Amino acid sequence: MRAKTIKDWHWISSAICLIGMLLFSVTGITLNHAGWIESSPDVEVFETSLPKNTLDQLLSASGSDALPLAFEQWYAEQAGYALSNNAQIEWSDYELYVGMPQPGGDRWFSVDLTSGEIYGENTDRGWIAYLNDLHKARNTGFIWSVFIDVFAIASIIFTMTGLLLLNKYSKGRKSTWPLILAGFMIPLFAIIGSAHAADKPLQKATLSIEIPRLNVAEYHPPYIAVWLANERQQRVADIAVWYDLRLADNEGEKWLKDLRQWWRRSGRMADMPIDGVSGATRRPGTQTVELTPLLKQLPQLQPGNYYLYIEAAREVGGRELLRLPLTLPLTNALSVTESGEHELGTVTLNLIP
Repeated sequence: MRAKTIKDWHWISSAICLIGMLLFSVTGITLNHAGWIESSPDVEVFETSLPKNTLDQLLSASGSDALPLAFEQWYAEQAGYALSNNAQIEWSDYELYVGMPQPGGDRWFSVDLTSGEIYGENTDRGWIAYLNDLHKARNTGFIWSVFIDVFAIASIIFTMTGLLLLNKYSKGRKSTWPLILAGFMIPLFAIIGSAHAADKPLQKATLSIEIPRLNVAEYHPPYIAVWLANERQQRVADIAVWYDLRLADNEGEKWLKDLRQWWRRSGRMADMPIDGVSGATRRPGTQTVELTPLLKQLPQLQPGNYYLYIEAAREVGGRELLRLPLTLPLTNALSVTESGEHELGTVTLNLIP
């Protein structure tokens, strides 16, 4: 390939990559230091009741993947925006939940199928969160996915043509190949160093859950459920359920259904409180769940892929679900970390066989 052709491909690909490289470089920094950046989410609350005829139409569509057109039109008029194309529709015996995740925010609502009461939230976490989600291609849709593919191809062309040009002019620049070697070795050593850091011996079989401190006027400690499920998302064992035990007449149990995933898979069939599982809500900070009893159950389970679910729901707040994978039988020490975005902070699972 002639040098002029290489240069043409190099500058054309660099022009295509310019904005993308700036975006991904800046958001790489903001993602790597997310704990340094403070942000107060803007939450709009939507609360009303469905007309009886609309509720009847909704009930007739229970369990389907599409909602009645009359309901969609009514919702758009009341909420001020239509249902998104990526709406996630979840039905239960008592409730319809519709999630509409979007970059930099979240939109959802739930309908009480008994009373027709509807409650929803539209959360905007700001421009930094929006750009971070673009970096991760989180809830961004088809067009952005196509852009990332085009950007990735252009970046490969830009890199390879740059390497060819470096090779062509390396004779007059003695530092060319040492710098290229350094560009390879520095990330390699960083990966090796991270791997060794992760191999530190574990002291306990525990799950640590960070409950973030939120800058809100009205704060209630979240209800949290932790359970183990198999690859088909079927509940295997309940590990912890934290809710308000102080309310009279076991009123706190009424709100356990806000833990929607846990409620559908276990809670609606459970007889609360559950000995060794139930507990009071926790205040903000890092809380620890003792998993030694779970370790005794693991050898009795069939080999395969399992998931540890952590779900949080907060009154006058949001809902969040994290999933930590593990494979059985457990032969080596396992350490898995995930980070939530609003109701949950850093969650770390440590297991020793």
